[in-house]
Amino acid sequence: MTSVKKQSTLVLIAIIVIGAFLRFYKLDWGQGFFSHPDEYHIVASVAQLSFPTQMHPHFFSYGTVIIYLIYFTQELLKHISSILNSELLILNSFLVGRFYSALFSTLTIFIIYKISKTFMKTKFSLLAALLTALTPGLIQQAHFATPESTLTFFLFGSLLFILKFIELKKIFYLILASIFLGLALGIKISSIVFLFPLTFAIIILFLKKPLELIEKTFVSMITIFTVFVLAAPYIFIDNPAFKSSLNYEGSLAVGNLPVFYTRQFIDTIPVLFQIEKILPYVLGPALVVFGIIGLVMLIVLSIKKPKLKPIILVVAFLSLFIPNAFLFAKWTRFIAPTFPFFAIFSVFLIEKLEGKTRFLYRYLAVLLIFASALWTMAFFSIYTNPDIRITASDWLRSYAKEGSTFLVEGGNTVDIPINGNFQRISLDFYPLEQDSLTREKIADALYSSDYFLVQSRRVFMNHQRLPHLYPKTSYFYDTLFNGELGFEQIKEFHSFPKLALGSWKLEVADETAEETWSVFDHPVIRVFMKTKQFSKENYEKFLE
Repeated sequence: MTSVKKQSTLVLIAIIVIGAFLRFYKLDWGQGFFSHPDEYHIVASVAQLSFPTQMHPHFFSYGTVIIYLIYFTQELLKHISSILNSELLILNSFLVGRFYSALFSTLTIFIIYKISKTFMKTKFSLLAALLTALTPGLIQQAHFATPESTLTFFLFGSLLFILKFIELKKIFYLILASIFLGLALGIKISSIVFLFPLTFAIIILFLKKPLELIEKTFVSMITIFTVFVLAAPYIFIDNPAFKSSLNYEGSLAVGNLPVFYTRQFIDTIPVLFQIEKILPYVLGPALVVFGIIGLVMLIVLSIKKPKLKPIILVVAFLSLFIPNAFLFAKWTRFIAPTFPFFAIFSVFLIEKLEGKTRFLYRYLAVLLIFASALWTMAFFSIYTNPDIRITASDWLRSYAKEGSTFLVEGGNTVDIPINGNFQRISLDFYPLEQDSLTREKIADALYSSDYFLVQSRRVFMNHQRLPHLYPKTSYFYDTLFNGELGFEQIKEFHSFPKLALGSWKLEVADETAEETWSVFDHPVIRVFMKTKQFSKENYEKFLE
């Protein structure tokens, strides 16, 4: 191994170690309370399994790959623990799931390096790996026992082997690309859009060789389908249940089935919403700007001087981004697999500038690294502090009198105060607009409560934004915040991304981002104390 290659290997190892630290650090955040609803769905599915008699997870929103992975890992840990006569190795499903999220997210860093190496110099490939390691959106997803990190790994693994197939023309790489895509389908059926870059590559390579085109396409499709069947067998065994789930999830995604947790997407503009409410937070402003410019440059150069590898990169990105960007439901997790592309596009821009002006290229490279690192440090502060729900609960326990009654917005996985000798009334505020019984319950609770806890932005922000659609709900929160309801805000708890040095502190209020960015791991909690008591009839008037 030459000294240069050895040095590059050491740098890559250092980058992967940094990325692993950012992903594995505090996987047990929440101090035993798990607040992501999808984590509960997956864990509930794992709990139903019993090999070999009962392997049906009865859950199709996500595929069974991650569910089976968690289950068999736990079974292995139990077996080892029984041999060692120790319970130290037994971990709950949440932590096992988070471990795999962190693991696959870390492995993705290496995959990005290898992808970048197929059309960029080593030093730029290392830079792409570093930016991937520092991407806050990937770090956050790695801290959830959800499939996004695993899905991203298999999709980019498939992309890597597509590029290798283009380069070497060996069917071995085509089969590997197909296996990885089959596993991605077993994680999330929407991965089917990744057939575009795969089939596009085959068609372009063998357009003038129809027999080879048919052969390669057949081998690829058979491989994908076989792996998919093995990875998610109950999609076929219990196809009616799968179709029912698919219809339900599809209706949610396109907006045909209105539910309370998609109200934040009403009257939002595709692409603009992602650029404004998602990308600056999950990537950092610098990576967004550099990435978009790099993408545009890559498209322009691909049109001027077509090269298959860069074109496949663009097709792969657009295949994942465009279908999800134009859905009614625009959750962050829908475009999570696109985040590493921005590292590659940004570095592509930097590499092209190297040949133009060495000073500018170095300056912009340093600026990109520095800005990205600062935003990552700010975001990572969320995990270096106690969970904000614990902090708020501890304060309420010390501040409020024993026996106090708290009215809290329901619909959260974890309701506060978590502990203490208190009465807690948890109500669903989403049906307030159309359900008179809900309004009656809220009026009764307001009358009997000493405190009102707004546990996140989910209810008030989505309804105050749309007073023409939700006049009652909007008006209710207006009266709460301006004091007319007889409650005064006495405390706010937040864990915004933060940079601190001594007494100096800079916080970035990110509550207005797409709500799942903040509400699962760092919601803003507002405590309102009753300062004026009204009759039940008067409270009912506030809800009319």
